[in-house]
Amino acid sequence: MDREAAVIRAEMSQTRAELDRKLTQLEARARELRPRELSRRYIPEYFVDQVLGGVLTLVGVGLAVGNYRRRATRRRNIRAAMGGYSGW
Repeated sequence: MDREAAVIRAEMSQTRAELDRKLTQLEARARELRPRELSRRYIPEYFVDQVLGGVLTLVGVGLAVGNYRRRATRRRNIRAAMGGYSGW
């Protein structure tokens, strides 16, 4: 009878140890799946550089479009001042 109880206690302690190990693995996996960890994994480190480059590109496009509009307006004014000259 004592031998059976010892076997049962040994199995219970082994099962408890396995469950503790699995619980530790699940907790580690849960830490890996937190939003902050996922964002660190999938969002590149140079995200700020990309945003800054995008903003500077948009500013450059805005300046180029503004310059084109000013130049077109200036040409239109010159043509009107010359009395409809169409040689250009």
